[in-house]
Amino acid sequence: MLVEGERRLAGARCVIGRRGNCRIWLYQMGVGLERARAVCREALVAQPVDLAVSSGFACALASCRVGELLIGTDVIMYLNKACSPDLRESVPCSPEFSAAAIRAASGISMAARAGRFVTVPRVVWRAREKGEVAAATGALGLDMESAAVGAAARERQMPFVIIRAVSDLVDEDLALDFNLFLTPAGWVRGALTCLTRPSCVMGLLRLRAQSLIASERITTFFGRFLDDLA
Repeated sequence: MLVEGERRLAGARCVIGRRGNCRIWLYQMGVGLERARAVCREALVAQPVDLAVSSGFACALASCRVGELLIGTDVIMYLNKACSPDLRESVPCSPEFSAAAIRAASGISMAARAGRFVTVPRVVWRAREKGEVAAATGALGLDMESAAVGAAARERQMPFVIIRAVSDLVDEDLALDFNLFLTPAGWVRGALTCLTRPSCVMGLLRLRAQSLIASERITTFFGRFLDDLA
């Protein structure tokens, strides 16, 4: 991508660039539903777009490999009673762009599969909890932002697609409860946990390695996907 500039919107960094005939507005939303909603509220009004993409990392809720691409057919919110009304129903992804994503992955021999996504309001870090979400929803992938992106796109009647890479697996615990780091006070507890439990450090190193694989795969994928759209 040829970078043309940067700006900030709703506290999020936005990189503006171009790949072929595609103009790209890449927002670094951060973690969580409320951050995603805040950025989308302003971003999709400030700059009309032809396609809203929810991208980044995902937890696999089915048997997958790290780095495998998960392409959404629709997204639902887990724990509906905690949701605002616009997030309680399934939001469909664009069949046209989901199919284009599958073709792009196939064109570079990259493992990819399509299915339902589920968005959760907190980090699901125990394998047991991941299994419960998978059984309750039948979803293929889990994240913390896609439902908000999809709801904002639906409100503005624009196509929407989810394209994410697997960074952690359904049958593995994460190194620690990352919800601790979502509040300022939790950082101290999280840091102390890491210092007193050497296994946490090893788990964090494993997650870092898995995230690097996922990042490399999704970067390679988008090069082909954008070229195909151009």
